[in-house]
Amino acid sequence: MGTTENSEDVGNSEEKNIFIQPTTTQESSLQIQNFSHFQPQTSIPPGSSNSSSTTDEYIRFGSCIALQHSTTSRHLSSRSPDNKESSKGNKDQVFATRRKSENELWMVLQAYGERRRLKKGDAVPYNAQIRLGHIVSRRNLRSHPDYISPISNQQEVICHDENTSDLNDNWLVQRHSYTNHYDNSGYWLADDAITLRHIQTGATLHSHSIMLDNDDNQEVTCYGPGHEENDKWKAEHNDINDFIRSS
Repeated sequence: MGTTENSEDVGNSEEKNIFIQPTTTQESSLQIQNFSHFQPQTSIPPGSSNSSSTTDEYIRFGSCIALQHSTTSRHLSSRSPDNKESSKGNKDQVFATRRKSENELWMVLQAYGERRRLKKGDAVPYNAQIRLGHIVSRRNLRSHPDYISPISNQQEVICHDENTSDLNDNWLVQRHSYTNHYDNSGYWLADDAITLRHIQTGATLHSHSIMLDNDDNQEVTCYGPGHEENDKWKAEHNDINDFIRSS
């Protein structure tokens, strides 16, 4: 389904019926809430900040994760800003790749505008807003309604400057559903089938078999209400060294 989508459908999708209103907190003191507060997290009970030696099934604020696209088994990735192929305009391209390296690792961060000072190690409940920070570039996963993706002309997904953040960096974590009815009870667990919904536009993180270039990189976009197989992702909860060794 992903190969025949039209960008005009994004604004007209049924998602308009279930759009989640974002927080409007804009305090300047909350503008930069990046990696300084969080470190990759290990096993602890939900809601606790005391860690132990092995990873567990809970995805937490501070977790270092890889996101795998369920349909194609590729991993969400971004080009590092020190890569000669990095995008211009203070943004890096986001794509899905077969590789398994540090470039495919992301840190779960609290949402921009979140008033609470969330603790490292707090389990992420479903229907929570988060940001995803790229481990290598320290930039945030981001989308916006004003720019289109390079091949399919859907909504663009990028990584943006680590030193600034706004509501376009926020994503809603939901269990994947083929309808508008969601079971969002409990906590986000590794290997759960999820969708990540862009708060500002209501579109969901999406990939498909459309390729970007000769490097075998697969296009990633924001598109539609999130009910397709191509909108389904799962998190692999690993530390950096374990993930690289598994490649």
